[in-house]
Amino acid sequence: MKQFRLALIFSVLALRAAHAQRDSEPIPDFTNLDEFIYEPKTTLTLGVRSLSGAKTSFSGQGLILSPDVAGNATDSNIPRLYHDGDLQPDGRGTAVDNGDGTITFVPITPDGKTNGWGFLDDRQATQFPGYIAMHDYSATITDVRARSRDGQGSMGVELAVARDMGKLFNTRFTWTLGGGVTINDINAASNDKVRANINTITDLYSLYGELAPAGPYDSRSATSTVVVTDGNGNPVLNADGSTQTVTTDAAVLLGNTPVQRITTSTTDDTSVSHNSKLKGAYYTFRAGPTLWMPITHRFRVSISLGATLIYAGTNYTLIQSFQPETGAEISETLESDESKFLPGYYADATLQFDVTPRTGFYAGAMFQSSGDYEQNIADGAGTNYSSKLEFGNQSGFRAGMTIKF
Repeated sequence: MKQFRLALIFSVLALRAAHAQRDSEPIPDFTNLDEFIYEPKTTLTLGVRSLSGAKTSFSGQGLILSPDVAGNATDSNIPRLYHDGDLQPDGRGTAVDNGDGTITFVPITPDGKTNGWGFLDDRQATQFPGYIAMHDYSATITDVRARSRDGQGSMGVELAVARDMGKLFNTRFTWTLGGGVTINDINAASNDKVRANINTITDLYSLYGELAPAGPYDSRSATSTVVVTDGNGNPVLNADGSTQTVTTDAAVLLGNTPVQRITTSTTDDTSVSHNSKLKGAYYTFRAGPTLWMPITHRFRVSISLGATLIYAGTNYTLIQSFQPETGAEISETLESDESKFLPGYYADATLQFDVTPRTGFYAGAMFQSSGDYEQNIADGAGTNYSSKLEFGNQSGFRAGMTIKF
């Protein structure tokens, strides 16, 4: 029993000592919790970047060939195609009944004329009275001027990421290191009249004393309806009492070989036009440091300078067209595609308003300059043109929002 009492006393003393020790432990200090809060170091920028258009120049010379086949000046009764008319072999003849239910077509003895022809314009009949003038046209562009154009400015999407690198030399200035990408359009055009030599082949065909029909005229649709008469000149009637009629060829006959061929070449500044278009897009990749200076609690300004790499892709379309004196316009369309990488540099100046410690809005001015490249277009028949696209000294503005994370 005595031993039990001693054990109980020692137990109570041990519990009191343990409780006293627990009461003496210090309470943790939670007043400096800000030291453990994460501070965002990365900034995502999303906005627009408007740039002045790249400078463009167009130059070159070419041929506009005739799409027609006039043939030589000596062959007779052959198909001939002109820009303002055509001739086909003579189609006159007689249908002969063979007596067995079949009919044979017997051409007439050639007389140097044809009933298969047509023309478009009355001037073809009045240019040389008594003849029909058929023309074959082509043009040789001799204009050597380069036509410069400022491309249209474009609004592009800007996406960039920057990393906070801390204060600069223990001053109020901070700096970041980042990179981004922008995409903008390319759109330039030139539409001008150009100097050219107009080459004309004129073939004259005789009307053999007949009056020229009014143009446009196609002898193959020239027919007339004649009443059938008997030997006494009386109309022949059908079974139903109606008058019998037949359709006959009423074509004005034309010589089927040119009487004369005239070839001329004149210099012209108004008949040939040149329409060049350059369309595409370019990506601007950029990277470099940015220096920040606080103005107030919410406003900051920055200056950025770095390197750029432009990747440009363009489609060059050329339409050269020629309006001859008679007939429809002659035109030719050529295209080519090109893409290039061009290094350069950029500089930005920006004002930013911080809405919260993590978000803000910015606006500023920018400048960038890169190289240039040429794009050629040709048809292999004497037409050779080029365009030059220059990305030097482009300026514009940028605006958008920032998010820190």
